[in-house]
Amino acid sequence: MSPSNEGAQMFLIEIACPRGALTDDDRRDLAGEVCRLLVGAEEGVAEETMSRARAMMHVGFRELDCWTTGDGPWIPGNAPPLWVTITVPEAWRAEMSLTTIGMVRRGVRRLDRSHGWQRPEGHLWINLVGVIDGSIGMDGKPGTADDVVGQMTAAYRAKNDAPSADSADLPEGVTIDPMCGMHVRLGGSALTLEHEGRTMGFCAKSCRAAYARQHGLSAPA
Repeated sequence: MSPSNEGAQMFLIEIACPRGALTDDDRRDLAGEVCRLLVGAEEGVAEETMSRARAMMHVGFRELDCWTTGDGPWIPGNAPPLWVTITVPEAWRAEMSLTTIGMVRRGVRRLDRSHGWQRPEGHLWINLVGVIDGSIGMDGKPGTADDVVGQMTAAYRAKNDAPSADSADLPEGVTIDPMCGMHVRLGGSALTLEHEGRTMGFCAKSCRAAYARQHGLSAPA
């Protein structure tokens, strides 16, 4: 849940490809690499939060018939075009796009290298699609982005009531995100809120917004 590495977030990822283009091993390897890049072990992130994030991430594949580009049908043996759709809460979409697209691209490039494929320009699309509050159906119930953050961080917050950077063994200038437990370096670009005389640092706007609403505070957009 950090601006530089989307540590603990919710991802619903569908990868569309021409029918028969990817083997079962290809699909397993690509899904595993994408999961590793997006919700793998990360230093400075609470394991309770990452465990929830991994459970809430889903990757699936959809094979399409008669895949055709403007240049004609896809030819088996060539790098297959891929169309990746990543569904996230709309409130997170712009911030997450900055890093998530590149991470998924890295996973696809690893697959390409394993086959010796040279992927033509325009044959990989990675689109983030946002779902507005009230239309996020986590566990089959209408919810909001804050509900997703709350569910993802509940175990951490239950274990660490009112975490204090003063009592933590942290480097100078580093604090703990009170929502998810991630280590946050304070500075000019840090996401912060002032609360009860303390500067609270946050890994992402989603955590800051959820914390602000929980405590009746005003957070920057």
